[in-house]
Amino acid sequence: MSNKFKTISVVGTTLVLAASLVACSDDGGSTGGGNGGEGNGDAPTVALSNAYIGNSWRQTMINKFEGAAADAKEQGIISDFKVSNAPGENSATDQIAQIKSILLEDPDILLINPASPTALSPVIADACAQDITVVVFDSDVESDCAYVVTNSFPEWARVSTEAVIEAMGGEGNLLISRGVVGSDPEAQFYEAQMEVLENYPDINVVGEVTGMCSSSDAQKAVVGVLPSMPEIDGVAGCGDGFGIAQAFISADREIPAIAFEPSGRALEFWESNEVAEGSIAIMSDPAQSIVALYVGVAIHEGRDVPETTIYPSVLINEEDLDEWANAVGDDEIASWPWTKDLVDEYIEANINDTLDSIDLPPVPTLD
Repeated sequence: MSNKFKTISVVGTTLVLAASLVACSDDGGSTGGGNGGEGNGDAPTVALSNAYIGNSWRQTMINKFEGAAADAKEQGIISDFKVSNAPGENSATDQIAQIKSILLEDPDILLINPASPTALSPVIADACAQDITVVVFDSDVESDCAYVVTNSFPEWARVSTEAVIEAMGGEGNLLISRGVVGSDPEAQFYEAQMEVLENYPDINVVGEVTGMCSSSDAQKAVVGVLPSMPEIDGVAGCGDGFGIAQAFISADREIPAIAFEPSGRALEFWESNEVAEGSIAIMSDPAQSIVALYVGVAIHEGRDVPETTIYPSVLINEEDLDEWANAVGDDEIASWPWTKDLVDEYIEANINDTLDSIDLPPVPTLD
């Protein structure tokens, strides 16, 4: 596989799917004050507001940020950082209260993984009125002053669905596992899937289940319908392939072509079991929190940064499986190893419209 961004087609225009399709201390926050380094008094302070911490993607996202932020503090790039995790289940109300509390501390840079693309608009405006640099990630947001860093939901849907269909040879029975039906990101994902299917008249969609982009939910949903289903040649889902594969095993059926989530456990399962050739693993990158950090630093330094910075989802093909499986912990989601220099390269590629030719980040090594 060519190591170019254009090869995997993960260039797009909007949004990130992981939290919406699927989604640190006792008081919901952790400070970077004890994470090493004396800091730099002239460097910015950074606060991260997270609306939900209840899945592996979010936990990986926070862990990757804290590690990168501690390194950035050690190097004097930032002077301090703090993470605040809202206590509820992706509640915009809880997050608004959380952000208002953060604003009392007046950080230089505020990073937000939002519970809602609309409900946070007033409190984001309050942050901007305090001359705080606001960077939103893992979702779009309605704001005139916030910057956004993002993968692309529709492109994720197209890449994963096309991979499954191509693994089926362009024909046969397809089951669709949908995400959080009714949410805007899921609607975009599903619409992109339908556009892909228009190009494959020999694909027969035999049913749909609501898997919530969660392996456990998808497993239950698929187990419930398999007894009434004909032979299934592929399942198009959104980060729930591990559970779907287990559903087929429990039904004593061969595992069809699927799109796994790139978790350590899913990759290990893929390595160890017979899965239809052509399957892939793909998901938005939980280390986008690191991208948001260094985009915020660039903005704070007065550098030219697009209102929206696009960067690649994590895509793992069969030929790369062993290398990735050795680099991802059991309870982690695979992520690119972002550095400040690498983020700066992507900022320039966004400005110069050269994302189709930029090299992908390297496969990380296990921490």
